[in-house]
Amino acid sequence: MCVIILALAPVLFGITGLDGRAAAQPLEMLVSTIGMVLLVPIFQPEQNREIEDITASKYVDPIWVYLIRAGYSIVGIIVLVLAFTGMMVLCGCEISFDLILGTIADGIFLGSLGTLTAAVTNNLPMAFMLPFLYYFFNMTMQTRMGNLNLFAMMSGNYLPNAWLLGTGLLLLAAAVIVRRVLLRYR
Repeated sequence: MCVIILALAPVLFGITGLDGRAAAQPLEMLVSTIGMVLLVPIFQPEQNREIEDITASKYVDPIWVYLIRAGYSIVGIIVLVLAFTGMMVLCGCEISFDLILGTIADGIFLGSLGTLTAAVTNNLPMAFMLPFLYYFFNMTMQTRMGNLNLFAMMSGNYLPNAWLLGTGLLLLAAAVIVRRVLLRYR
């Protein structure tokens, strides 16, 4: 799914010879959504009650399994963003470290919103719905989102990306802890 999203970006936006602000548009509007695809389903195997029971009965604490899945997902986000921005550089775009880090932060934040929802509700469709709603809410209310504005890089403001990264990592940690606690009491 991530490869399809990344393949659509040049078709929908055009990625040839963009300056920093113009390059932010495909990165923020489309590439950052890969965070939802990679992070939201980290608890998906345990939605099956039998697999959840097996995971809970093992010697290794399930929190380590969740952290490994989250780690692989974050590494996947980083690798895919780096690959896409590398392609943009080859197409003559001005890509800065801030754009790369901002895109990664957006992806982690969107994915973490869904991951926390999945941990609390144990409902994968709802877990995908919340980050999509936040994404579309950001499209209509950009100026009112403050430090949690997903599309701030298009206006040249990179400060919200630090907030998004920090909040995303906190949400992800909360999701793993909530999932572990709920697994203990089921």
